[in-house]
Amino acid sequence: MKSIGIILNPSARINKKKTANIIEELKEIFGGSAILCPTSGKEEIPEVIKGFYQQEIKFLLISGGDGTICNVLTSYINICGQDKLPIIVPLMGGTINMIGADVGLRENQLSVCRKLIEIIKHKEKIPITQRGLLEVNDERLSQANYGFTWIDGLLFRFMIDYYTKGAGVQVASMLAIKTILMSLADSENGIFKQIDSSVHIDKKELPKKKHIFIISSCLKRFVFGFNIFNDKPDPGRSFNTIYMRGPYLRKSRHKIPIGLYRGLKSDDSGDFINQAVKNLRIERNKGYIIDGEIYEHEKETEIIISPGPKVNIFSPSGEKELSI
Repeated sequence: MKSIGIILNPSARINKKKTANIIEELKEIFGGSAILCPTSGKEEIPEVIKGFYQQEIKFLLISGGDGTICNVLTSYINICGQDKLPIIVPLMGGTINMIGADVGLRENQLSVCRKLIEIIKHKEKIPITQRGLLEVNDERLSQANYGFTWIDGLLFRFMIDYYTKGAGVQVASMLAIKTILMSLADSENGIFKQIDSSVHIDKKELPKKKHIFIISSCLKRFVFGFNIFNDKPDPGRSFNTIYMRGPYLRKSRHKIPIGLYRGLKSDDSGDFINQAVKNLRIERNKGYIIDGEIYEHEKETEIIISPGPKVNIFSPSGEKELSI
């Protein structure tokens, strides 16, 4: 019985031009111990997951960006349940790789695979880092989505521009400069347009109706490695949430660069919240992103975000070790 399942997204940024070579190298690294399944679209993922579950795989390797990881974990949990999830190995093959970077998997995917197989062959325990998932329920959808990070508002629009313009470091830098200049100009249009939603944190409605953005995440570091969160969530029980309104942004623009690296504390006015929460509900939402996967809709919808299951992620410098 094979213990390793690999899902490879050929459309991911790093895989696009050399899919065949990567597949051959992965086969050479793992030999007969892995099931390797390239998928041409997310609609193929459920059948692959069923096969992995029947094989009782212990390691689930995902070659693609964060959006691919979100789709794979959502399929796995909705098909197989939350119990006995395999150890997740994010292979950094996509445009955005927050999940891999957060647990220290910054090397290329083949180097990560070589380290993993060496540990499996020669050691009795595997180093892991544990993170929680978000369970995102959208009233328009028939099943929950699972991921590590959910965003709306300013960052939702930023990421759509980022993908539309081709992604990559140069695009990110250009958009970041543009965003800073618009912020300095006190712009309240375009990317800075406020979202007219009702927001409930831990079942208590916030008194003010409009916000610039919301970020909810179970990761310690956000995109590009920014350490923006103020609290430490308890995996499986709480998650970090940042909520910002226009008045706070206008008043505290000078603090934002420092906040990207150190986090900022919630303010007394309620215009900025940065804390671990157990439940988040957003009414009248019209678009969001889960780990790079974009959800846009014409009609307003209600979103409920709760703590999802804990996941064990392979990490050579992990927080703990598990018996193989």
